[in-house]
Amino acid sequence: MQSLRMRVSGFALLVGLMLSGCATPSRTSVQTNAPQWQGRLSVQVLGDAPSAMSAGFLLRGNAQNGELDLYSPLGITLGALQWTPQRVQFTDGSKQQDFSSLAELTEKTTGAALPIEAIFAWLQGRQATAPGWWADLTAASQGSLVARRTAPAPEVLLKIKLEP
Repeated sequence: MQSLRMRVSGFALLVGLMLSGCATPSRTSVQTNAPQWQGRLSVQVLGDAPSAMSAGFLLRGNAQNGELDLYSPLGITLGALQWTPQRVQFTDGSKQQDFSSLAELTEKTTGAALPIEAIFAWLQGRQATAPGWWADLTAASQGSLVARRTAPAPEVLLKIKLEP
């Protein structure tokens, strides 16, 4: 029951992000020569209390230092993440929240911790291992990747489609 409450709370946080409006968070930017990806992503958690989120994104940096901006289909900023080895921060409008790690943040917002280091490798077309995760990179050259976590439960499906 507690797990269900945490997922509902995470989903509520995500819905709050979507309803937060179009305020642009102010923050320092990662290096201008850092890798950058833009496109759409979706995360589906397929457990007892299924949840799903989808957003446009702009990702800059790497697993240690980076930024991720999330957008609605209309281009409204839903929220922004910024991380360094010392800090993980999420901003939606004027509200900021700090987290101990990207895994904690992704778990609270999607219901499952996402394998951040592996995702950066997958975005570069490199196969990387993450416990319980399997990635299909056969369409990576066309800007698509699909990753699935089968263990531990619940099953999680991550889809990313990059813009050319």
